[in-house]
Amino acid sequence: MNINLQSLIQACNELGAVYKTYHTTQNVVELRLNDESYVFINWTTPLNAHSLSQLCLDKAFFYTFFQDNINMPKTAGFLYPECDQKHLQYLNEKSYQEIVNSIENQFQYPLIVKNNRGSLGHFVFQVNERQTLYSSIESIFNHNSKEFDYVALAQDYIDIKTEYRVIYLNGALVFAYEKNIDNAIYEGNLSPLHWQGAKAILVHDKPLLNQIDRFCTPLFQKMMIPYCGLDVVIDKQGVWWLIEANSAPGFQHIINDGGQNEVIDLYKKMILFLEGKAA
Repeated sequence: MNINLQSLIQACNELGAVYKTYHTTQNVVELRLNDESYVFINWTTPLNAHSLSQLCLDKAFFYTFFQDNINMPKTAGFLYPECDQKHLQYLNEKSYQEIVNSIENQFQYPLIVKNNRGSLGHFVFQVNERQTLYSSIESIFNHNSKEFDYVALAQDYIDIKTEYRVIYLNGALVFAYEKNIDNAIYEGNLSPLHWQGAKAILVHDKPLLNQIDRFCTPLFQKMMIPYCGLDVVIDKQGVWWLIEANSAPGFQHIINDGGQNEVIDLYKKMILFLEGKAA
């Protein structure tokens, strides 16, 4: 069973909520609350509308929607030059060379190149010069790769001091943890918790939590995302940035590093919210 759902089951047991699992993996869990059915599948929950989940998944859409409300690195998307004919109306750069030229006209080195719908740090490149920029675009648009994406993103590089994952439920900060890489070893994946020896460390410092919450609040004033994990960073000049949002965050790292109680409490809050909604 998915580690998220293990915590959901524990929350159900502690609250006495009725549930049923499906499939040989038990990765489909149905809750029955006041004669209403709610389904959790792997990392996903019944809280977010499909359109909101898609908004979080598509980094280019997310950036254009929220960029005026919260500080984010400048981001630009580039369509696969050999896209289907039905998408040609959106195609501006007709070759990899044109994409590279456009990126160099809009950004300075170093910069970040990533796939638009990626996760877990896969196909995220720190680019310092033109040849690496070209090869990173080639990698994202490689049709033979399972990581192929039809949109590549260029993004301003942020000189990060500390990165956090912040979990929100109905606009309220539930818990946050630092993605700590002190004494960790970089192994090719820029995502901090994929470094060897990295740790997920719960944030208990109230002033820091308040600072993070003040930074994130304008996002929810623009559009309420009922449930999400936000990746936020503070750079070496003390400036806060939102990197991306995840509508179905996983909790493997924080559970492994001692935060299971916080995850169980999160699911309890979800159950109580859904129970009130179904009443």
